[in-house]
Amino acid sequence: MSELTEKFQNIMKDIERNIKDKGELDYINKKIAEISALHMEVIDKMTNNINIRLENIEKVQNSIETKVNKMQTSITGIENDMYEDGYDFEIVCPYCNTEFTADIEAKTDIRCPECQNVIELDWNGDDSNACSGHCSMCDSKCQNSFFNTFEDDFHYTGEENDYEGDENEDDEDDM
Repeated sequence: MSELTEKFQNIMKDIERNIKDKGELDYINKKIAEISALHMEVIDKMTNNINIRLENIEKVQNSIETKVNKMQTSITGIENDMYEDGYDFEIVCPYCNTEFTADIEAKTDIRCPECQNVIELDWNGDDSNACSGHCSMCDSKCQNSFFNTFEDDFHYTGEENDYEGDENEDDEDDM
């Protein structure tokens, strides 16, 4: 700013040296003061507009930061839920219908605590053998039922624990 002030003073001295008439010099000084006031007014308006815009930008930035912080808190909570150590799943044993909770972190099979049978876990999400709502687990009959498969291979004769095998299986035993 001092450079600008110095240039202004040099211009004013040059005008004073070249204009000898006192009336003309006063008139020129007055007009230069008016022009300077106009420039200062324009500069003040521009500065105020810039300040208002900066304040609006700061408000928007603060709002965005608040939203980002809320989202980050939510994301952190989701990550903690998804990636916490171990994965507890509720499992119903397909052999004895015992319900239990197990930590099955990336395991492919787990042992039932009641009947000690090994339960294979399908992580691929292959639903081709999934219950369609009609099997022994849901008190209906579906194609995937263990009992339907059992009944297809063996026929109940009416006596307790008395099953006849398929003719194909009898042939294999005779060999």
